[in-house]
Amino acid sequence: MLARWRMSVLLWRGTMDSSLPKHSHLRALAAVGIALAAAWAGGATQRAAQAGVFAAMGVALLLPARRAPSRGFLVLAVALLALAGVGFLPQAWFAASAWRGALASLGVALPGTLSPQPARTLDALALLAVGLVWAAWLSAQAWGESARRVGMHALAVGVTVLAGVLLLAWVQHWQVPGWLSPRGVGPFPNRNHTGHVLALGGIVALGCAADAARRKWARALPWLGCTAVLLVALAVNYSRGGVLLFLGALGIWTLLVAWQRRSWKVVALGSSALLALAALLLVASGPLAARFAGGAESQIAFRTAVWRDTLALIHAAPWCGVGLGNFTAVFPFYRHASVIQQAVLHPESDWLQLAAELGWGGVALMLAALCLLVRAAFPLDRGSSRSLRGAALAGALAAALHATIDVPEHRLGCALLALLVLAFARRDEPLQTPNFRVQSPESKASLAWRSIGAGLLALAACWAGVADDSAHADALYREGRYDEAAAAATRALAREPLDYGAYFSRAEALACSGHTLEALADFTRARALEPHYAGLPLQEGKLWASRQPGLALLAWREALQRVLPPEDDAIFGAILDAAPDNLAFRARLLVLVSPRPALQLAWFQYAPPEEAAAHLAELRAAAEKCDPARRAAFQKRAEELGKR
Repeated sequence: MLARWRMSVLLWRGTMDSSLPKHSHLRALAAVGIALAAAWAGGATQRAAQAGVFAAMGVALLLPARRAPSRGFLVLAVALLALAGVGFLPQAWFAASAWRGALASLGVALPGTLSPQPARTLDALALLAVGLVWAAWLSAQAWGESARRVGMHALAVGVTVLAGVLLLAWVQHWQVPGWLSPRGVGPFPNRNHTGHVLALGGIVALGCAADAARRKWARALPWLGCTAVLLVALAVNYSRGGVLLFLGALGIWTLLVAWQRRSWKVVALGSSALLALAALLLVASGPLAARFAGGAESQIAFRTAVWRDTLALIHAAPWCGVGLGNFTAVFPFYRHASVIQQAVLHPESDWLQLAAELGWGGVALMLAALCLLVRAAFPLDRGSSRSLRGAALAGALAAALHATIDVPEHRLGCALLALLVLAFARRDEPLQTPNFRVQSPESKASLAWRSIGAGLLALAACWAGVADDSAHADALYREGRYDEAAAAATRALAREPLDYGAYFSRAEALACSGHTLEALADFTRARALEPHYAGLPLQEGKLWASRQPGLALLAWREALQRVLPPEDDAIFGAILDAAPDNLAFRARLLVLVSPRPALQLAWFQYAPPEEAAAHLAELRAAAEKCDPARRAAFQKRAEELGKR
């Protein structure tokens, strides 16, 4: 009787095992489709695209996953979310920052929480939770050799198709609908993030080639062709980060293979191949090589300056950070080494941004979670698809290293793909235990995943329904609906009180409605929240020029104080173009730039002949302090005035 019962259980187990590959293939393809869709849709940087990704993930989680992730990962994930939740605690429990007092004195209404923008923190917390859920769901999968191969093949083909469209759009000078690259060479606004996706696709394609070559060399040729397409796209994309990620992944993979075989020969051959490939990439793409050599667009020095200022911010709040999602708003108060006329939206490092927003504890928790996921990839045993798994592991580790010099993992389109590649490196584990205790499809784990999936669907609906009041305010202002624009900007400030753009939009609307004092107060708050960008007071002065010329002069004085030569040439040129046609006002402009000889000569070239001639004598001394080209231009106009 007992033997018959054991036999029936074995038969039932075999039935379940036979259905497992089908479900595993479906889950693998679903995961690949979600990751590729997030990358394709502008990198999922827009709220509508993010809502679509959330909904797709919710549907994927409804598939019957029969186990939970490791307890260690769950503990670390909960700890991370709890640390992010500290931002909602009262600010009075923590040390006050000087910038808070300065803003309060200007009438900036800050909430009583540690996070100066709790609504922004809530949005970032939702994104973090979604990323952790995705990582947990992937780590709970038992792919099997067949499903892993299908998934990695689909991923390599999908990224190659993306690269092919990128190259076609580049050749045809065509902007792909939904892609956000200003240069038209990728879906992401940032070319380095597009390079991140291309590089991961390239290393996965190489892994597919190595796996196919173990059976027959001819089968590797299509995958080598995919790799070639991806490398060309990397060169066209003009991203150093993508190239470094691909070469770094190859180097890590070489070390993994050498360690498995205990062979220095593999290290030597792999290093030679790596150097040859790097040389080929740099020789074939001259502009990209110039960026590596420190050309005009390299910005290496600026990146290190941003890191120094970010470390100063972290030093001010090392334990709990400034609140998740608040780096961009708070960083201007700590900019000293990196002050240029360029906005800084992130610190050029995922790990530094995590430290700035959650403190060093957040970095430690995230590293621990990453180590748990990486540990699950070992050992890379013979006969366990180790060519595929080794390539995937190398790509995931290189992606984590890339995060030290850029912020790809703060974009869903990059993070979901990197986590998927790491999941494909995971070592297979048996789904059933040896004592025949088989979990049913309706196990507690399955019910939990389905509940989370339903929650993601609800989040997607809520996420898509949140309006962008700041953009709406700008649109209403351009339409001349000033009262509505001011109301929309006020709603935006209720969500993000450190949004200088919303204060500026409201100030413009108030000024056009005749509320001068209220507009001046909002312009002052906007300048305090963005204390470095000269374009802000420049635009303010343009608005006042036809209404209150005296106020325009005050705003333009600050605009010039925010820039140094030679950047002040463009700012003063814009001021001259917008200045009212008034003799007294032009005289005051000349007094405004009296400490700057180059700008005095610019005024001399702009002023009407009678006014220029009246100041000819005093401007000769300024001309002597300028470069030969400016002196020659001054002398030419002086001669023209003398002939009158």
